Amino acid sequence: MSSSQQSQSSSSEQVISNILKEGSERGIMYASAGLVVGGLASIVLARGGGAGGARKAITAFGTGVGMGAAWTRTSIDIEEAVKDMK
Repeated sequence: MSSSQQSQSSSSEQVISNILKEGSERGIMYASAGLVVGGLASIVLARGGGAGGARKAITAFGTGVGMGAAWTRTSIDIEEAVKDMK
């Protein structure tokens, strides 16, 4: 492996590493936002004393949507970085 191939490989690894780091930070923020929005939506949508399960489900759905959005954005960033490396 020549030195130019090795430096290109290490720089591409660094780029992907940075994207994954930003993606994990984004995941925490989006999941937290989804948790809050889902919790508020569950209070509004699932009124009543016996609606504990529905509230949990709506809150979990909001958190999952936040994580899914973060992963989708991170996946797109990785695909763009790989395409730019070629």
